Amino acid sequence: MRIGITGSTGLAAAIAGALQDHDITHVRVEEARLVWEDLAADVFINCAHVEFEQTKLLMQAYEAWKNDSSKYIINISSRAAQPNISKGYMYSAQKASLNHLANNLVYNSDKQCRISTINLGLLNSKFYLPSVSHKEVADIVSYLIKMSEFTDLEYTELTVQNRANYQEVQSDKEALKDLEWLN
Repeated sequence: MRIGITGSTGLAAAIAGALQDHDITHVRVEEARLVWEDLAADVFINCAHVEFEQTKLLMQAYEAWKNDSSKYIINISSRAAQPNISKGYMYSAQKASLNHLANNLVYNSDKQCRISTINLGLLNSKFYLPSVSHKEVADIVSYLIKMSEFTDLEYTELTVQNRANYQEVQSDKEALKDLEWLN
């Protein structure tokens, strides 16, 4: 199976590592608009977050692959896409845009390709707060791809977060930001 992924560091690198048995092509976000004709891939992992580019890339992938049931688009989004979750206003709006388009394509189009969106909670916290690791996300992506080969099920949206109490983690996160600011 051939896989294209935006990004090559951090989470994208972990995902590529988990899929090392496949033919992986790293696609630079700024070059992605030009590659659909040349991207010989079966799966596109829309991972790299650069403003609203993920939303644009989803639409381009959909346009190229909508009539091909063998193609699979996996969007890496955020729990912050939900209203009243994040104070990172532009980040939240960008992820909400990605999720909104994905849902419209899943439920309001005649697409043949699969589209999944994974909403991540706090990821790889540098302060050792309860979070989701890159490896855990990579394992989920790998599982989704493997399952797509054996079933007609489509996982349209999945939220993944550490099971720790959300409000407590957010409170600890804010306290750590205040401490970091004082130093």
